[in-house]
Amino acid sequence: MRGFFTALAFLTRLVPARLGKPEDLAAAMAWLPAVGLVLGGLLVVPLALGLFSATPWVQAWLLVIANLWATRGLHLDGLADVADGWGSGADGQRFWEIVKDSRLGAFGAMGLLLTLTGQIVLLHELLARQSFAAAAFIFVAGRLAAVLLAMSARELPRPGLGQLFVAGATPRGVLLAVGMTLVPGLILVSPLTLLAMLATALVPSVALRGLARRQSGLNGDFLGAAIVLGETAACLGWLLVN
Repeated sequence: MRGFFTALAFLTRLVPARLGKPEDLAAAMAWLPAVGLVLGGLLVVPLALGLFSATPWVQAWLLVIANLWATRGLHLDGLADVADGWGSGADGQRFWEIVKDSRLGAFGAMGLLLTLTGQIVLLHELLARQSFAAAAFIFVAGRLAAVLLAMSARELPRPGLGQLFVAGATPRGVLLAVGMTLVPGLILVSPLTLLAMLATALVPSVALRGLARRQSGLNGDFLGAAIVLGETAACLGWLLVN
């Protein structure tokens, strides 16, 4: 369970932050879907209990804000960095210089705007139909997307914290992550909905894998982008079959 608490501490505000050993960060990779389940449950339960039940637009907006607060904006920062690198059209070292630049560029701003507004619109549809279980599950699906991205590009990690996480995308770790996704998924949504949500959540990861291969590298920003885009795409999957 140390990997679970390391992931929870590193990726959220839900427990006090703590430093983890490299092996703990590697072990944390398998527990990302479990972190998503805890996060989604805590954020969605107040809405399911009736908070702002008459205004699903407000519920969706508050859910996005709460997620941003709980994750410290870590994954959105990764999305913005990758969007800037991709939008620049640069290759090789120049691409990575842009990704690591702390300043927000035009493509990063556009990526954040489209993703955040998209999440609010899509979550409104789920919440308006009182599909609170599905709204909670998107946080699980997005994190499985990051695990599978790491598995598919294990030979490409660049030095940094992302490299330590990617090291945990072993067959055993991935199998554990898949199990921690499918079990709650089958409880929270129907099998068809589960299949649709996971399939669409993986589409951005396929695109990110292609970008990582073209740029000969994968870092933590790619994993963060996979989580955010996976969450958003999972909402689309739900809408496809409901």
